[in-house]
Amino acid sequence: MADGVQIGLKDLHYALLTKDDATGVIYGAPDKITGAINAKISPKVNTSTLYADDGPDEVASALGEITVELQVKDLSLDIQAALLGHTVTGGVLTKNASDIAPYIAIGFKSLKSNGKYRYVWLFKGKFQLQEQEYKTQEDTPEFQTPSIQATFVKRQYDGDWQKITDEDHPDYTAGIGANWFAAVSGVAPNALTCTPSPADDDSAVAVGSNITWTFNNAIQASDVTSGNFMVMKADGTVVAGALTVDAERKIVTLNPTVDLGVTSTYIAIASKNVRDIYGQTLAANSVTNFATA
Repeated sequence: MADGVQIGLKDLHYALLTKDDATGVIYGAPDKITGAINAKISPKVNTSTLYADDGPDEVASALGEITVELQVKDLSLDIQAALLGHTVTGGVLTKNASDIAPYIAIGFKSLKSNGKYRYVWLFKGKFQLQEQEYKTQEDTPEFQTPSIQATFVKRQYDGDWQKITDEDHPDYTAGIGANWFAAVSGVAPNALTCTPSPADDDSAVAVGSNITWTFNNAIQASDVTSGNFMVMKADGTVVAGALTVDAERKIVTLNPTVDLGVTSTYIAIASKNVRDIYGQTLAANSVTNFATA
């Protein structure tokens, strides 16, 4: 499918960043800001050029601050308080000179012209007080929609400042989009493991069997290759076959071109280079020995 261009914006969310240091990051649960209209992200890169022998010799660049401007249908009093550090008591928003805006993460999704969505999270930023403008009603209604600006920076913990995924990326799975706004961190739920079938030391395996490797986390589709998944006879002869992965990217199957040999011994290997969608790899190669009936 051809790549699409961005044509939409919806599901704007924010989450409080409560910890960011050398030991890790912690976010609160994301909340939705209804009525997203526009989101503009403007990273600044600071560049310096070294001159030597009467000319430019080297260039060094470093990420600076990232300016983010959001335009929405409305900002409720509670959301203003959350983003800017104000207080709401008895339905009244109070702004104090000593209020300090907290660090916030911002997430949203954007429809592309090919019908697929792009999902975005910005990890660490502070919003500034927005301009306030009120205008009298005229004969022709004119919408007055607020804009609010923030300055984002990289996280202390790992240097990350943004993450993005596209539904039309080959490694995308439905679970990524379904859980995108459930949490900001995207931390792997557990270490990557693999369960092969047939199991190690299985005997009397049917000659018409497929060989499968089942992972506990979704893996990256680009890693489903003959270099990472292979079956060999005991003498080292590679078993030819079709290698596939299921829609959830958790089960890899090798369907041999011809049936396995009768009363033969085989070795099935899944390489430790296989990565899950969180970037984790297996602790070691998965090596299974089995024999046919």
